[in-house]
This record gives sequence, C-alpha cells and structure tokens, in this order.
Amino acid sequence: MLPLLAVLLGVAHPPAAYVDVGTKHVPLAISSWCWRAHCGAPIAASTTTAVVSRGSTVHVELRFAPRQVLVAVAGFPERASIGAREVTWRATHAGGITVNVRAAPGFITYVGKLRLK
Repeated sequence: MLPLLAVLLGVAHPPAAYVDVGTKHVPLAISSWCWRAHCGAPIAASTTTAVVSRGSTVHVELRFAPRQVLVAVAGFPERASIGAREVTWRATHAGGITVNVRAAPGFITYVGKLRLK
C-alpha cells in the first residue's frame, strides 16, 4: 500500500520550470496549480534570483508544451513568446516574476525573482 501511495503522490505534483541564465538553471517556485485532476496552492516563496543582462532574452524552460502564457515582472506585463517547451521575453524590468502557464493537462503559476546587471 505504501509504494502505491508514494507513486500516486509523485504523479500529483506539477512539472518544475527553470530560468536558463547560461551557466546554470535557476528554479522557479510553484505558487498554485491544477494538473491532471490534482490541485494545490503551496504559495511557495522563491529563494533564488536569476541574474541577466538588461535587454537580453529571458528563457524559462518547461517540461511540457505550453498553450497560453502570461508573464509579469515587478507587476509589468511582458510580451512573451511561446516555444515548444520554452517561454521567452526581453529583460526590461527587475523584480518578482510571475509566469502563468496553461497547457493541455491544466495550469501552473510559477514565481521567481529577476535581477538585471
């Protein structure tokens, strides 16, 4: 019974996402989600900061194909592009990142921090 419960709990988590800053991947925290009939709202605080050059392209790597994305940095909406498993936008603002992603299995709200150099 315990192994089955562990498998079911493992399936109940949404996929992770990362900001690719070239030399490393900075994880984004998950704020809320509904994915494959499971939902949660851990309201996780982001503990890491992605540092990119002003005007460079920010790359968020996903482990699934997004259908719709809304991105805001420091409360400013960003014009984001959707790739096969990636979301990108130009780094013009620093501050808290919110990436709302919709896909076939559901939605996930990722949060993080962005600092410009």
